[in-house]
Amino acid sequence: MTASTTPHPESREIGASATTILETAERLCAERGPESVSVRDIAKAADVSISVIYHHFGSKAQLLRTVLQTRLAELGEIRDALFAEAEAQETPELRKVLYAIFAPVARLRPPAAGRQVTMQFLARALVSPLPEMKEEADSSVFALKRVVRLLERALPHLSHAEICWRLHFTFGIEHMTHWDDARLAIMSDGECNGNAIEESIERAIAYAEAAFLAPALAVGSASAPSA
Repeated sequence: MTASTTPHPESREIGASATTILETAERLCAERGPESVSVRDIAKAADVSISVIYHHFGSKAQLLRTVLQTRLAELGEIRDALFAEAEAQETPELRKVLYAIFAPVARLRPPAAGRQVTMQFLARALVSPLPEMKEEADSSVFALKRVVRLLERALPHLSHAEICWRLHFTFGIEHMTHWDDARLAIMSDGECNGNAIEESIERAIAYAEAAFLAPALAVGSASAPSA
């Protein structure tokens, strides 16, 4: 009697595409937030067993880390090319550096880009209280040292600390521009359209450029307003 060569159902599942699991996890996290999605939810939506997810990723934490790593790496590749253009200049042009900060995420926003799920996932993941999300987001900050060096070359009159403060606030502008455009529409009674991608990029650059070109803050000059 010969042994059956038909693969066990579980074996076929083990060969299921990890990409499908990643995309399913991203979609569910975009819809509900990473904190509200379980491995069981992901397995059911991806039509695989829970054991398959653990086979590929070991844990929910590692699965979420992998999704975030993948999306941040994609943005990093786009930004790297733009930063390289600025680095090639003897004196990096400030607007080029700012464009590299604002444009990559902005270009994912239009419906035609087909990246709404990714945008929503990033919006939720980057503010998630889950340790694995926070740790992964924090680890990506080390790449910003490259941007700091570029800005130090572009604005040699500003101190390292001053550059870091202004870059910190600049990424706050990026977040508000790309992920909170509803506030803009409400505040302006619909006069301002945050979904006008090119205009939003140009306005963000103009605002951040003015901030970087402002005089340096004298140490100890800042004070709380009087009562």
